[in-house]
Amino acid sequence: MEIYLKQAILHLIDREAGDPVFSQVPLDLSAEYIRDYLTKKIQKLSSAQTKTGRLVADSVVSRMLATATDDFIAFSEAFVKHWYQMYQGSEDAPNSDVFIVLYEEDALAQVAFIKVNYKEAYTHFTDLNEEGLANRLILNRAILAGKAQKPDEGMTIDLKTLDYELIEKKYQFSGDKRYYFSTQVIESVPRPSLDDHLSVIKKAAKKMSEKFETPTYDVLANIQEAVYDTIEETGTLDTAEIAQKVFKENVSARMAFQEEMTEKGVIEQTPLVKEVKEISEKKFGKQKLKLSNGIELIVPLDVYRNPDLIEFVNHPDGTLSVTIKNVEEIVNRL
Repeated sequence: MEIYLKQAILHLIDREAGDPVFSQVPLDLSAEYIRDYLTKKIQKLSSAQTKTGRLVADSVVSRMLATATDDFIAFSEAFVKHWYQMYQGSEDAPNSDVFIVLYEEDALAQVAFIKVNYKEAYTHFTDLNEEGLANRLILNRAILAGKAQKPDEGMTIDLKTLDYELIEKKYQFSGDKRYYFSTQVIESVPRPSLDDHLSVIKKAAKKMSEKFETPTYDVLANIQEAVYDTIEETGTLDTAEIAQKVFKENVSARMAFQEEMTEKGVIEQTPLVKEVKEISEKKFGKQKLKLSNGIELIVPLDVYRNPDLIEFVNHPDGTLSVTIKNVEEIVNRL
């Protein structure tokens, strides 16, 4: 992901003060720490929790985007005003800072909306009065999360295609905890995130393992491996390929699994976020196993696949043995 920042601006959301405090001056992108912070935040918007979709061409936000490059400051204010009209109706949505960023990713023009909630933190304050110089401890209630943390909410939008990636949170509106960003701000129905899809896939796989009397741990491990493989191969969640890899010759289980996917609304080849292969490597590149006797194992996929390195044996009494083979050295990491 090659990101080139072109313009950025910061608007303050202090709900007690009323309307947002709109900046009239962009951020200084010649400052390395600002570029680094915004670039990291944009990268963090692509995650396993990110939803994807495409804006309707004549939606309110789509019409605003037409002015993003020509009059960036006015566009940023209009976008945040539109968002805040929905946001201010929540009983529990917190104060925050909102960054609007115009940038290029791999030479394609993009806009990012990045919301970072305030948190409390202690710091020092030097005060000079008639008694002399005093170093005091103060509580600051408007501290932003560091660059390594994911934005609390945000989205990126491709200005040409109107494709977007979205992280949204549920807040309380008239006593009802619900999403508001997709339904009211951008008026779009996004595709579920990778995590959402994986939750449905795991539940369906577990159901199939019980129905067809296959060890659940084995099916779930195969699901993780199949998800990793299909993402690496195609960049999508291919449910037909996952069914084939997991249930192999069991045609009945394969068909039942795919029927379950269709019933739950998971399409056969689900498009995912742009950085899905990198996310997949981190999330699915290792099998994490917890045994009933308290032993926990973290096994890289290539090791898990190799019977010369690890073996799972089912015994007639229903118990299971795990044999770790060909180990040359053990390192104790305290």
